[in-house]
Amino acid sequence: MRFVLLAFAAAFCACAGADDRARDELTHAPLRQLLSAVATNSSLAEVRAKFIAEAKHDAKKPVLRRPCTLEELRKWRVTLKYKTRPPHMSALPDKEWEIFCLSQGDNNAGGLLKVELPHLAAAATLTGDAMLFERVSAQLAELATWSPLERRGWSLNNSKPRFKGDDGAWLGTGWLVRAIADTVDLLPPDKISPDLRVALESRMADELALMEKDWATKRPWYVRSEAAHSNQWILPNEALVRACLFLGVDRHRETCEAGVARLLRSMDVQGTDGEFVEGLRYSGLSLESLYSIARATARTDDSRLLAHPFLQKFPTWLVHHFQPGGFLINAFDSPGSSRGNLSRDQNLLATAAFVTGSPHALWGLRTRAGFGETLDAVLAANIPASRASAPPLFASYAKATRLNWRSSWDDDTATGLWLRGGHATDFHDHMDRGHVNFIIGQRALLIEAGTLNYAVPNNATHLRSVAGHNVLQVGDAAPEKLTPAVLANAGQILTTKRRAAPITVERMGDAGGAASVDASACYESVAKWKRRVEWNRTSVSIEDEVELKQPDIVQFRWHLGVPADAPSRTSTGRITAGDISLAYTADQTVAGRIESMPNATLAPKEITQHACIVLRTDQPVQRLKLKTQVKLTSATTE
Repeated sequence: MRFVLLAFAAAFCACAGADDRARDELTHAPLRQLLSAVATNSSLAEVRAKFIAEAKHDAKKPVLRRPCTLEELRKWRVTLKYKTRPPHMSALPDKEWEIFCLSQGDNNAGGLLKVELPHLAAAATLTGDAMLFERVSAQLAELATWSPLERRGWSLNNSKPRFKGDDGAWLGTGWLVRAIADTVDLLPPDKISPDLRVALESRMADELALMEKDWATKRPWYVRSEAAHSNQWILPNEALVRACLFLGVDRHRETCEAGVARLLRSMDVQGTDGEFVEGLRYSGLSLESLYSIARATARTDDSRLLAHPFLQKFPTWLVHHFQPGGFLINAFDSPGSSRGNLSRDQNLLATAAFVTGSPHALWGLRTRAGFGETLDAVLAANIPASRASAPPLFASYAKATRLNWRSSWDDDTATGLWLRGGHATDFHDHMDRGHVNFIIGQRALLIEAGTLNYAVPNNATHLRSVAGHNVLQVGDAAPEKLTPAVLANAGQILTTKRRAAPITVERMGDAGGAASVDASACYESVAKWKRRVEWNRTSVSIEDEVELKQPDIVQFRWHLGVPADAPSRTSTGRITAGDISLAYTADQTVAGRIESMPNATLAPKEITQHACIVLRTDQPVQRLKLKTQVKLTSATTE
């Protein structure tokens, strides 16, 4: 939060040595108390002036009035989730499509107001500007009329195309409750009129009652499924606890305790080494929420959330997503994780650096992500550089079932590899068990297709399925033919019983490593698929052993980091595309070809086409042993 950062920076820098004790005290301090330090700190005059100027610019934007139709929504200043109806919403009747869009509009409004509205409130408190106070009050008064804060219908899709009533609180509820609570915490009490305070308390009480009913009746899917791991469980629980704090925790002690217990459970079910079971993108949504509510409860002298080990270890897992050449580990649904987007989680890293004191988070900010303009970013920037340190070059995360390795932290020269297995609790995951990613310096040799957004027409077939990863496919179906019915035999089965694909690490060191993954249980049609991967700084070698339940075509794809039209050459046992060489041997007759495939990895905010090598048996087989080596054409074997 940008408004808190100014205050934290003023108070933090005033503390001798800016030690951990001072950081802990500031984490527990009320927002308005911290903000008061900004008004008189001469060293922050320039930053303060910029902060106030930006707030006055935002104040000129219209108050967000709730749209009631799809036509009104399209004219709103809030970004639409989908500008056109995506394939997975094609079965919704027009009325349900409008209901869904209005719910998502409220959600996106929450994403905007959780930043914009507290910023305005902080600037108003700093300046005493009557116009700013009036603008903040007008938006708060409007939000008090939103009943509920996020309209229902957010869960509609092709498998549930009819709106049958309340599907419960969701992400927007969490963001909008946070926006209101943070804003009120920043305003002087006398700047909130009695009528507005009554209206806001009434709105919070109604939201709290709705959320209590969610848990009593189990109407949201995440309650019925006990999805404690999910962002869709975490943000509504943040809202529930924050509403209790807003209304007076002593009046809602039992409900607040239940919410805190569920948030503690959310952290308990994540990886013991700090990994988040929904991948990079959704870790950002969830950890922003967890850090926010942990700090809010800490301000009431309840540090149970803030002290949880997961919040302390998470920054290391997050920083381990940085790969050579400006790439990120983009497994799972990870929009915004294309090459070069190293700043995507800078605000989260800044919060983690300040809240936990993580040297790895601070190092990630200083060397990769950079410092943004949030309040926590300024605060983290004032932590001495001597406290930053790089994380280990390699790690194997059991619950994320991912191995990541680098030869050094020099992005221009380092070699990087990551390998995916699978865990039964994975969520927002792809058909990527066994996927190998390999980069040398600025050259990506093996990539995965990645995720742009859910509206991409071929997301399910070309990007999320086995066709979008360097893995086994059973049968000869082309990517566009990989319907759910075909994938039931050809692809990986993403159910709790089928997701597990354990990784066994043989060795990892500065020069390379070796590991294996067993994805035998992930396919309906496969009796055995084991993959062994061995790598060094110049090449990666993969040994695959496949046994099918019935004879069929066996094929493997190798997605290369070169354009689809790169010069290529095919010969017996070897294919080159651009400057990448792939050599292979097999105990069955295998043919190789190059096809064009889409990806959201190589370029930001767009789908581009890259070269993909397909190795397939020339006839149905029941068993196959395949050895593949990938390196640059100029490389010499180490």
